[in-house]
Amino acid sequence: MKIFLISGVSGSGKTKLGELIVKCAQEKNLRAVQTEYSKYLKLYAKEILGYDGNPLNKPRKFLQDEGSYIRDTLRDEHFFTRRMLEDFRIYEKYADIVVISDVRLEREIEDIKKSKYNDICTIRIINPHLQSTLTTEEQRHITEKELANYQKFDIVIENTSLEELEKTALRIIEGEM
Repeated sequence: MKIFLISGVSGSGKTKLGELIVKCAQEKNLRAVQTEYSKYLKLYAKEILGYDGNPLNKPRKFLQDEGSYIRDTLRDEHFFTRRMLEDFRIYEKYADIVVISDVRLEREIEDIKKSKYNDICTIRIINPHLQSTLTTEEQRHITEKELANYQKFDIVIENTSLEELEKTALRIIEGEM
């Protein structure tokens, strides 16, 4: 199973790139799944706040605060990666490719790299035209800052247009990057 780990700040195009990689993989008759570390936080937001899953209504502060609570207060910095690795055991049956489209922390890369899975590609996506919609506090959160200086990405992509992103996704699936 090939695993793609996509990182970038909020609004950089992580989810869109993940969708395009899955689409290109499926067009090549590969079984592909897109997932997120934050899916558990979003489930909590749905159950606790009634969050409907609409990205325009995303309760970002709740998601950031609860992620920090799990990592810091509960002292479980591997909570999300451990759960994802458990999910991989299911995905292995149904997917040739798994895309995690919301990598925010170094441990979310390194824990996967240390696992039994060895076909891993890390991607950083940068949007040079990004106008952040986050508050100053949200922009300062560890999940927006930690990977800014991470130097071990296999691929770094500039998200300049949807057309270019589509071409990049195809090159990634074809192994040209």
